[in-house]
Amino acid sequence: MIDRAEEMLSQLVLLRSTSEDPAGPMVDHVASVLKGMGLKPRLYGDKAHPAIVAQHMSGGVMLSGHLDTVPFGTGWRREQAEVVSGVMYGRGTCDMKGGCTAMLLTAEQLVDKKVPFSLVFTLDEETTMDGAGAAAKDRAVTEAPAVLITEPSRFEIVVKEKGLLHFTLSTKGKSAHASMPHLGDNAISKMTKLLSRIEDLQRIPAEPLDEMTLCVDTIKGGTRINVIPADCEVEIDVRYPPRMNTQSVLKLVRDRMGPNGYEIKILHELDPVETDPKSTPVRVLKETVGRSAKVVSVPYATEMVMFKAGNPVQMVCGPGDPKLAHVIDEHIRISDVVKATELYVKYCTRMAPK
Repeated sequence: MIDRAEEMLSQLVLLRSTSEDPAGPMVDHVASVLKGMGLKPRLYGDKAHPAIVAQHMSGGVMLSGHLDTVPFGTGWRREQAEVVSGVMYGRGTCDMKGGCTAMLLTAEQLVDKKVPFSLVFTLDEETTMDGAGAAAKDRAVTEAPAVLITEPSRFEIVVKEKGLLHFTLSTKGKSAHASMPHLGDNAISKMTKLLSRIEDLQRIPAEPLDEMTLCVDTIKGGTRINVIPADCEVEIDVRYPPRMNTQSVLKLVRDRMGPNGYEIKILHELDPVETDPKSTPVRVLKETVGRSAKVVSVPYATEMVMFKAGNPVQMVCGPGDPKLAHVIDEHIRISDVVKATELYVKYCTRMAPK
């Protein structure tokens, strides 16, 4: 199994799949592997944001993973798909071609065992998640007793994710020569006053997994050192718990800043997700992983949220350490891919309709 996992993971890692790369080669490769098992892939979304769904029998657990990666970056000390002492290096090894490899290995075994299951592979999780949104309407999602995302979690069971809101805050002023500021209206000065009014929202809470966090992450303003700036814009990232929503977040911001003197534009939003940790699918997964397995919450978003409308029972549990995602010399232990495969085979078998 180790050799098979290394071979399959290497193939996925060596196929480039950043948002700048065409999705076709990866879609063709995975579809070919699935067809080799006797499965019939169904495609959703468009060419830029495709999703592949494969189903074996009906009513089985749905395993989901994304095949796209963030850009490679610079400073790598290891080659892509290089293996050292049982560890494979390369962009996407951890996030999350390791989990996707485990899904394919699981499928091989479950087809032979005649156990129902389904798979969903997407190629735009790092950007839009449109592929998952399109695939969420498939019967494989709606019929599944649970949707299990194979993102890296060190085999902890994630049942709650915070919501996400990205928005811009902009101010307008009037240009003038910097030697005559009384003739202008400084947009940056306006912005600094606004940001000071939401300073309390920017403080890191004592319980960042349970409370809202707000980060001002980019700022743009001005054109030259001797010109009063007419425009200023910041981009703000908010992560909020399930008891909140976009409207309540923006109300907090507006209540502090006042009603006038700025413009807010929503860039992206994702709802929070929460699955009952006492539900049968979570209990069975915990028993399968091991009774010491932790059931946790995370501050980031996965494609769980995109399957929310089609299936209310979603979890994350996969191989690899999430702290290694998006870093230079990203890597995963191949034995963890094998461990994930064994876990998914057991879980899908236990959750199969009787």
